[in-house]
Amino acid sequence: MLTQAILIGIVTFVCYANPMVGSLNWLRPIVCGSLTGLLLGDPQTGCIVGATLELAFLGSYAIGGALPPDYTAGTILATAFVITSGASTDMALVLAFPIATLALLLKNAVYIGIRGYCSEKATKYAEQADVKNVRRMHLLAALSFPVIMTVVLSACFYIGAEQVTLVVNMIPEFILNGLKVASNILPALGFAMLAKMLISKSTVHYFVFGFALAAYLKLPILGIAIFAVVLAVIIVNLMEKNTETGVELDEDF
Repeated sequence: MLTQAILIGIVTFVCYANPMVGSLNWLRPIVCGSLTGLLLGDPQTGCIVGATLELAFLGSYAIGGALPPDYTAGTILATAFVITSGASTDMALVLAFPIATLALLLKNAVYIGIRGYCSEKATKYAEQADVKNVRRMHLLAALSFPVIMTVVLSACFYIGAEQVTLVVNMIPEFILNGLKVASNILPALGFAMLAKMLISKSTVHYFVFGFALAAYLKLPILGIAIFAVVLAVIIVNLMEKNTETGVELDEDF
């Protein structure tokens, strides 16, 4: 169990430290779930849980100061608990959402507390032209959250793995059947949340067109994607042509 907790810590640190080296989307459920399954010796379950939670959290993005639930923590612990307890992948949905919500509270505390303090100190050091301490504050702010989440998630897994297994084994069959139904509904909810963000009056006709291609012409996803790329290139070229024409007209006047 200790070895598995250490592996969970490694996955957690790698995923949460990802923004320090550029956005590689390691924070997304499909990636961190697969990494967790790979290190725990069950990559297939890791991929399934990660893909399921990716669909459920598909529309969860930080907009301004509004932060969504921390789906990374929820995915890592849910994947680990499902693999170690032998539960079905549907159980991951039940575990991931409350874990993600609690992790968000910790995330807000770190952002407001430690990173707020580092930002204030870095500003004072910058006013004094103290580059060395400014660099230290930046490193402390960047590493604080990955380190804290590594310790917290490893400890949660080490302490709670056996308890989660006992709880899972006590769940009645009819509740498990309900979870299977919910696991089929939540991905649709994720798509709906994403569609709500993306679809507007200027883009809804593209959505209807893609739906018609899939529903009536029975085109596969890859075929629709290729068609969409070609259509996007045509539209961009037309927009650039119209822009160039507009510039020429302005120059003539």
